[in-house]
Amino acid sequence: MNLLASPLVIALAEGQGFSPMEIWHAASIFNKFIIILLFVLIALQIYVAIERFVTYGQSNAASEKFLKLFMDTLRRGDFEAAKRAATTHNKSHVALVLKHGLDIFQYEKQLKTMNPNHDAIQPVERAIVRGTAEVVELLKKGMSSLATIGALAPFIGLLGTVVGIIKVFSDLKTKGAGDINALAGSIGEALATTALGLVCAIPAVWFYNLLTNKQDMVVTNINNAASQMIDEFIRRESQA
Repeated sequence: MNLLASPLVIALAEGQGFSPMEIWHAASIFNKFIIILLFVLIALQIYVAIERFVTYGQSNAASEKFLKLFMDTLRRGDFEAAKRAATTHNKSHVALVLKHGLDIFQYEKQLKTMNPNHDAIQPVERAIVRGTAEVVELLKKGMSSLATIGALAPFIGLLGTVVGIIKVFSDLKTKGAGDINALAGSIGEALATTALGLVCAIPAVWFYNLLTNKQDMVVTNINNAASQMIDEFIRRESQA
């Protein structure tokens, strides 16, 4: 038998019975649930991606304005103005950490007035580490959803395909293989769920990797800015 001239290949080539609405109407109740679930996951990942991109965009814009103002006021020794700058640009994740470190330094300086041998720098360094860890948790919001969607969506689609293939064989048993158009709906259902699963998973993995890179950039900016702040604190301590 010439495979290229088989009824199945001809039906696939002509697209008979494979329009989205025909696939939906031909799908079993279980696969309709699978299709709805995958569309829900697509909507969820779009929401998470948009929310994260907006958050990172606002954070980066606020951080650029904040850092210049913060470092200028810090070098002048105007700590209150530096804290006001952090409060004004509170969408900046860098500002959240540096303000926390500055609050700790001021507190430790008060302790040092009572004990001249007190080290005011190490508590600030520990506070920066804690603050960075808390910010990382904020940055991870929604990331687990993207990772889960990217990992599970192909398998959810494959499950729908397995169910669809079972339905194809059931139709073969009851209808026979004489009319391929009678089986086209089941075949389309089987193929569509895997395709939809991949359509759902591929952007989720891409979004996850892109947002992870943005998260790493924010952490790097925090570490660099915190290092500059601590260097300024050390300079002031050496002059005291």
